[in-house]
Amino acid sequence: MSHTSSSKIQKYDVFLSFSGADVRKTFVSHLHNALIQVGINVFIDEYIEIGTSIPHELPKGIEESKFAIVIFSKSYASSKWCLNELVEIIKCRKELGQIVIPIFYNVDPSDVSHQTQSFAEAFSKHEEKYEDEKIQRWRDALAKSGKIKGHHLQNYKTEADCIKEVVDRLLPVLQIDDNDDDDDDVRAYIRGKDSKSPILIDGGKMSFSLDKKRKKCFMVAARGLEIEWGGTPEYWEWFSHVDSRFAEVAKLKRVCWLDIRGKIETRRLSKRTKYVVYIVFKLEHKWRGLETVNAVVRFVDSVSDVDAEQRASVVHFAGRGPRETLPFKRGDGWMELKMGDFFNDAGEDGDVDARLMETKKLNDKSGLIVRGMEFRPE
Repeated sequence: MSHTSSSKIQKYDVFLSFSGADVRKTFVSHLHNALIQVGINVFIDEYIEIGTSIPHELPKGIEESKFAIVIFSKSYASSKWCLNELVEIIKCRKELGQIVIPIFYNVDPSDVSHQTQSFAEAFSKHEEKYEDEKIQRWRDALAKSGKIKGHHLQNYKTEADCIKEVVDRLLPVLQIDDNDDDDDDVRAYIRGKDSKSPILIDGGKMSFSLDKKRKKCFMVAARGLEIEWGGTPEYWEWFSHVDSRFAEVAKLKRVCWLDIRGKIETRRLSKRTKYVVYIVFKLEHKWRGLETVNAVVRFVDSVSDVDAEQRASVVHFAGRGPRETLPFKRGDGWMELKMGDFFNDAGEDGDVDARLMETKKLNDKSGLIVRGMEFRPE
């Protein structure tokens, strides 16, 4: 695999930083093997050719890697090479957006952050040999590293379980199309603690995840939608819902004019992919006026509002109708109703606008609880 960033050629997927004294022939050997077996391109110090300048090649390998996996073991801080690597890794995290994944191997994250236990012993020896400025750089890098979400070996039954979770966390993102993996959504996702679950982005107004085919999936929260009269308490109520990852959902109390819109930029979506848009909702026991509504999905720059309304399709929150116009129950307990679909070619079509409306039959409508709109690869 190869990846390109705007500021640096990324030749490797992963740089492994570790102390060979206690983990090279055990944990690191198994981790390295697991990574290369699934096609992940790894930089490890044993690849450095004899006669090559190590002080030059190691920083270069770090800069040219998309991820850095740092295995903090008891002897990590004893090695000046490891500490110098860590300083460079933290620098690349700040300047190049490199994603750092710490693994705490029989040490506590607080030992790393505060340089206690074996880390304290190592620094007492370093302070006898090296100048204060170098010592402080090492301490600063450790302090920052210990606070990064990582994998604590004591939380796993076996080392194999830990390795599997690390590989499962990396693989979905590294197998994304090269044209799709250089954005902030993917970076935020892989930094998440559990990459199998959606993460919140855009200030909590959207969630992001990857499907089994490594395609991007977004849900726009109710607070990120344009809801006609949504700011009027008489018509819409906002509250937290135990079954929603978002801070609030919107409940329709009473309106005649229903108009709900969700919008997303095509550049954020996976390219060369067909997307389906769903409204995700629940109905209260006593709902009314939602037997039929109109739905349309359009490219804002090429389809006008008037044209979109003319080609709107009829869908049903409840009641009878063709199968494709009816809602389905999701695995998370919510219902989803298909609003339409579109093909995202090169991600250059601007905004996609999904609209659910009933602006002609002005009957009372109530009992709809809106969680959000999902833009999901078919």
